[in-house]
Amino acid sequence: MSEKENTTFHNEDAVFRIAMWSNIVSWIALALSLLTFTSTMYSIISNWAMVSQSLPPGGLEKIAAFAGVFSDPILGGVFVFLVLRGLSQGLYLLMDFYMDEEDDDDDEEDNA
Repeated sequence: MSEKENTTFHNEDAVFRIAMWSNIVSWIALALSLLTFTSTMYSIISNWAMVSQSLPPGGLEKIAAFAGVFSDPILGGVFVFLVLRGLSQGLYLLMDFYMDEEDDDDDEEDNA
């Protein structure tokens, strides 16, 4: 073990696993939100007669009612997807910076 290995507190394999699982969970969250959205759409379409009677009379009120129904699955799933993908890409970017720094240190040691 070199002195450099003793001074680092992270494990590269663990960082890569966290990034990989972050990607996997983000796609699962997006798929589940799309399934929830599809289920809601199917429920509204199949029961349109009852839904149309319960809607408020104005046009903007109807839009607001539908926006409330669809905002949770779409915005929630997309938000979780983007946050987890951002985490994954951030970890990969930080590992790139670390690897570049490590390569520069190796080059300097070879030149000395």
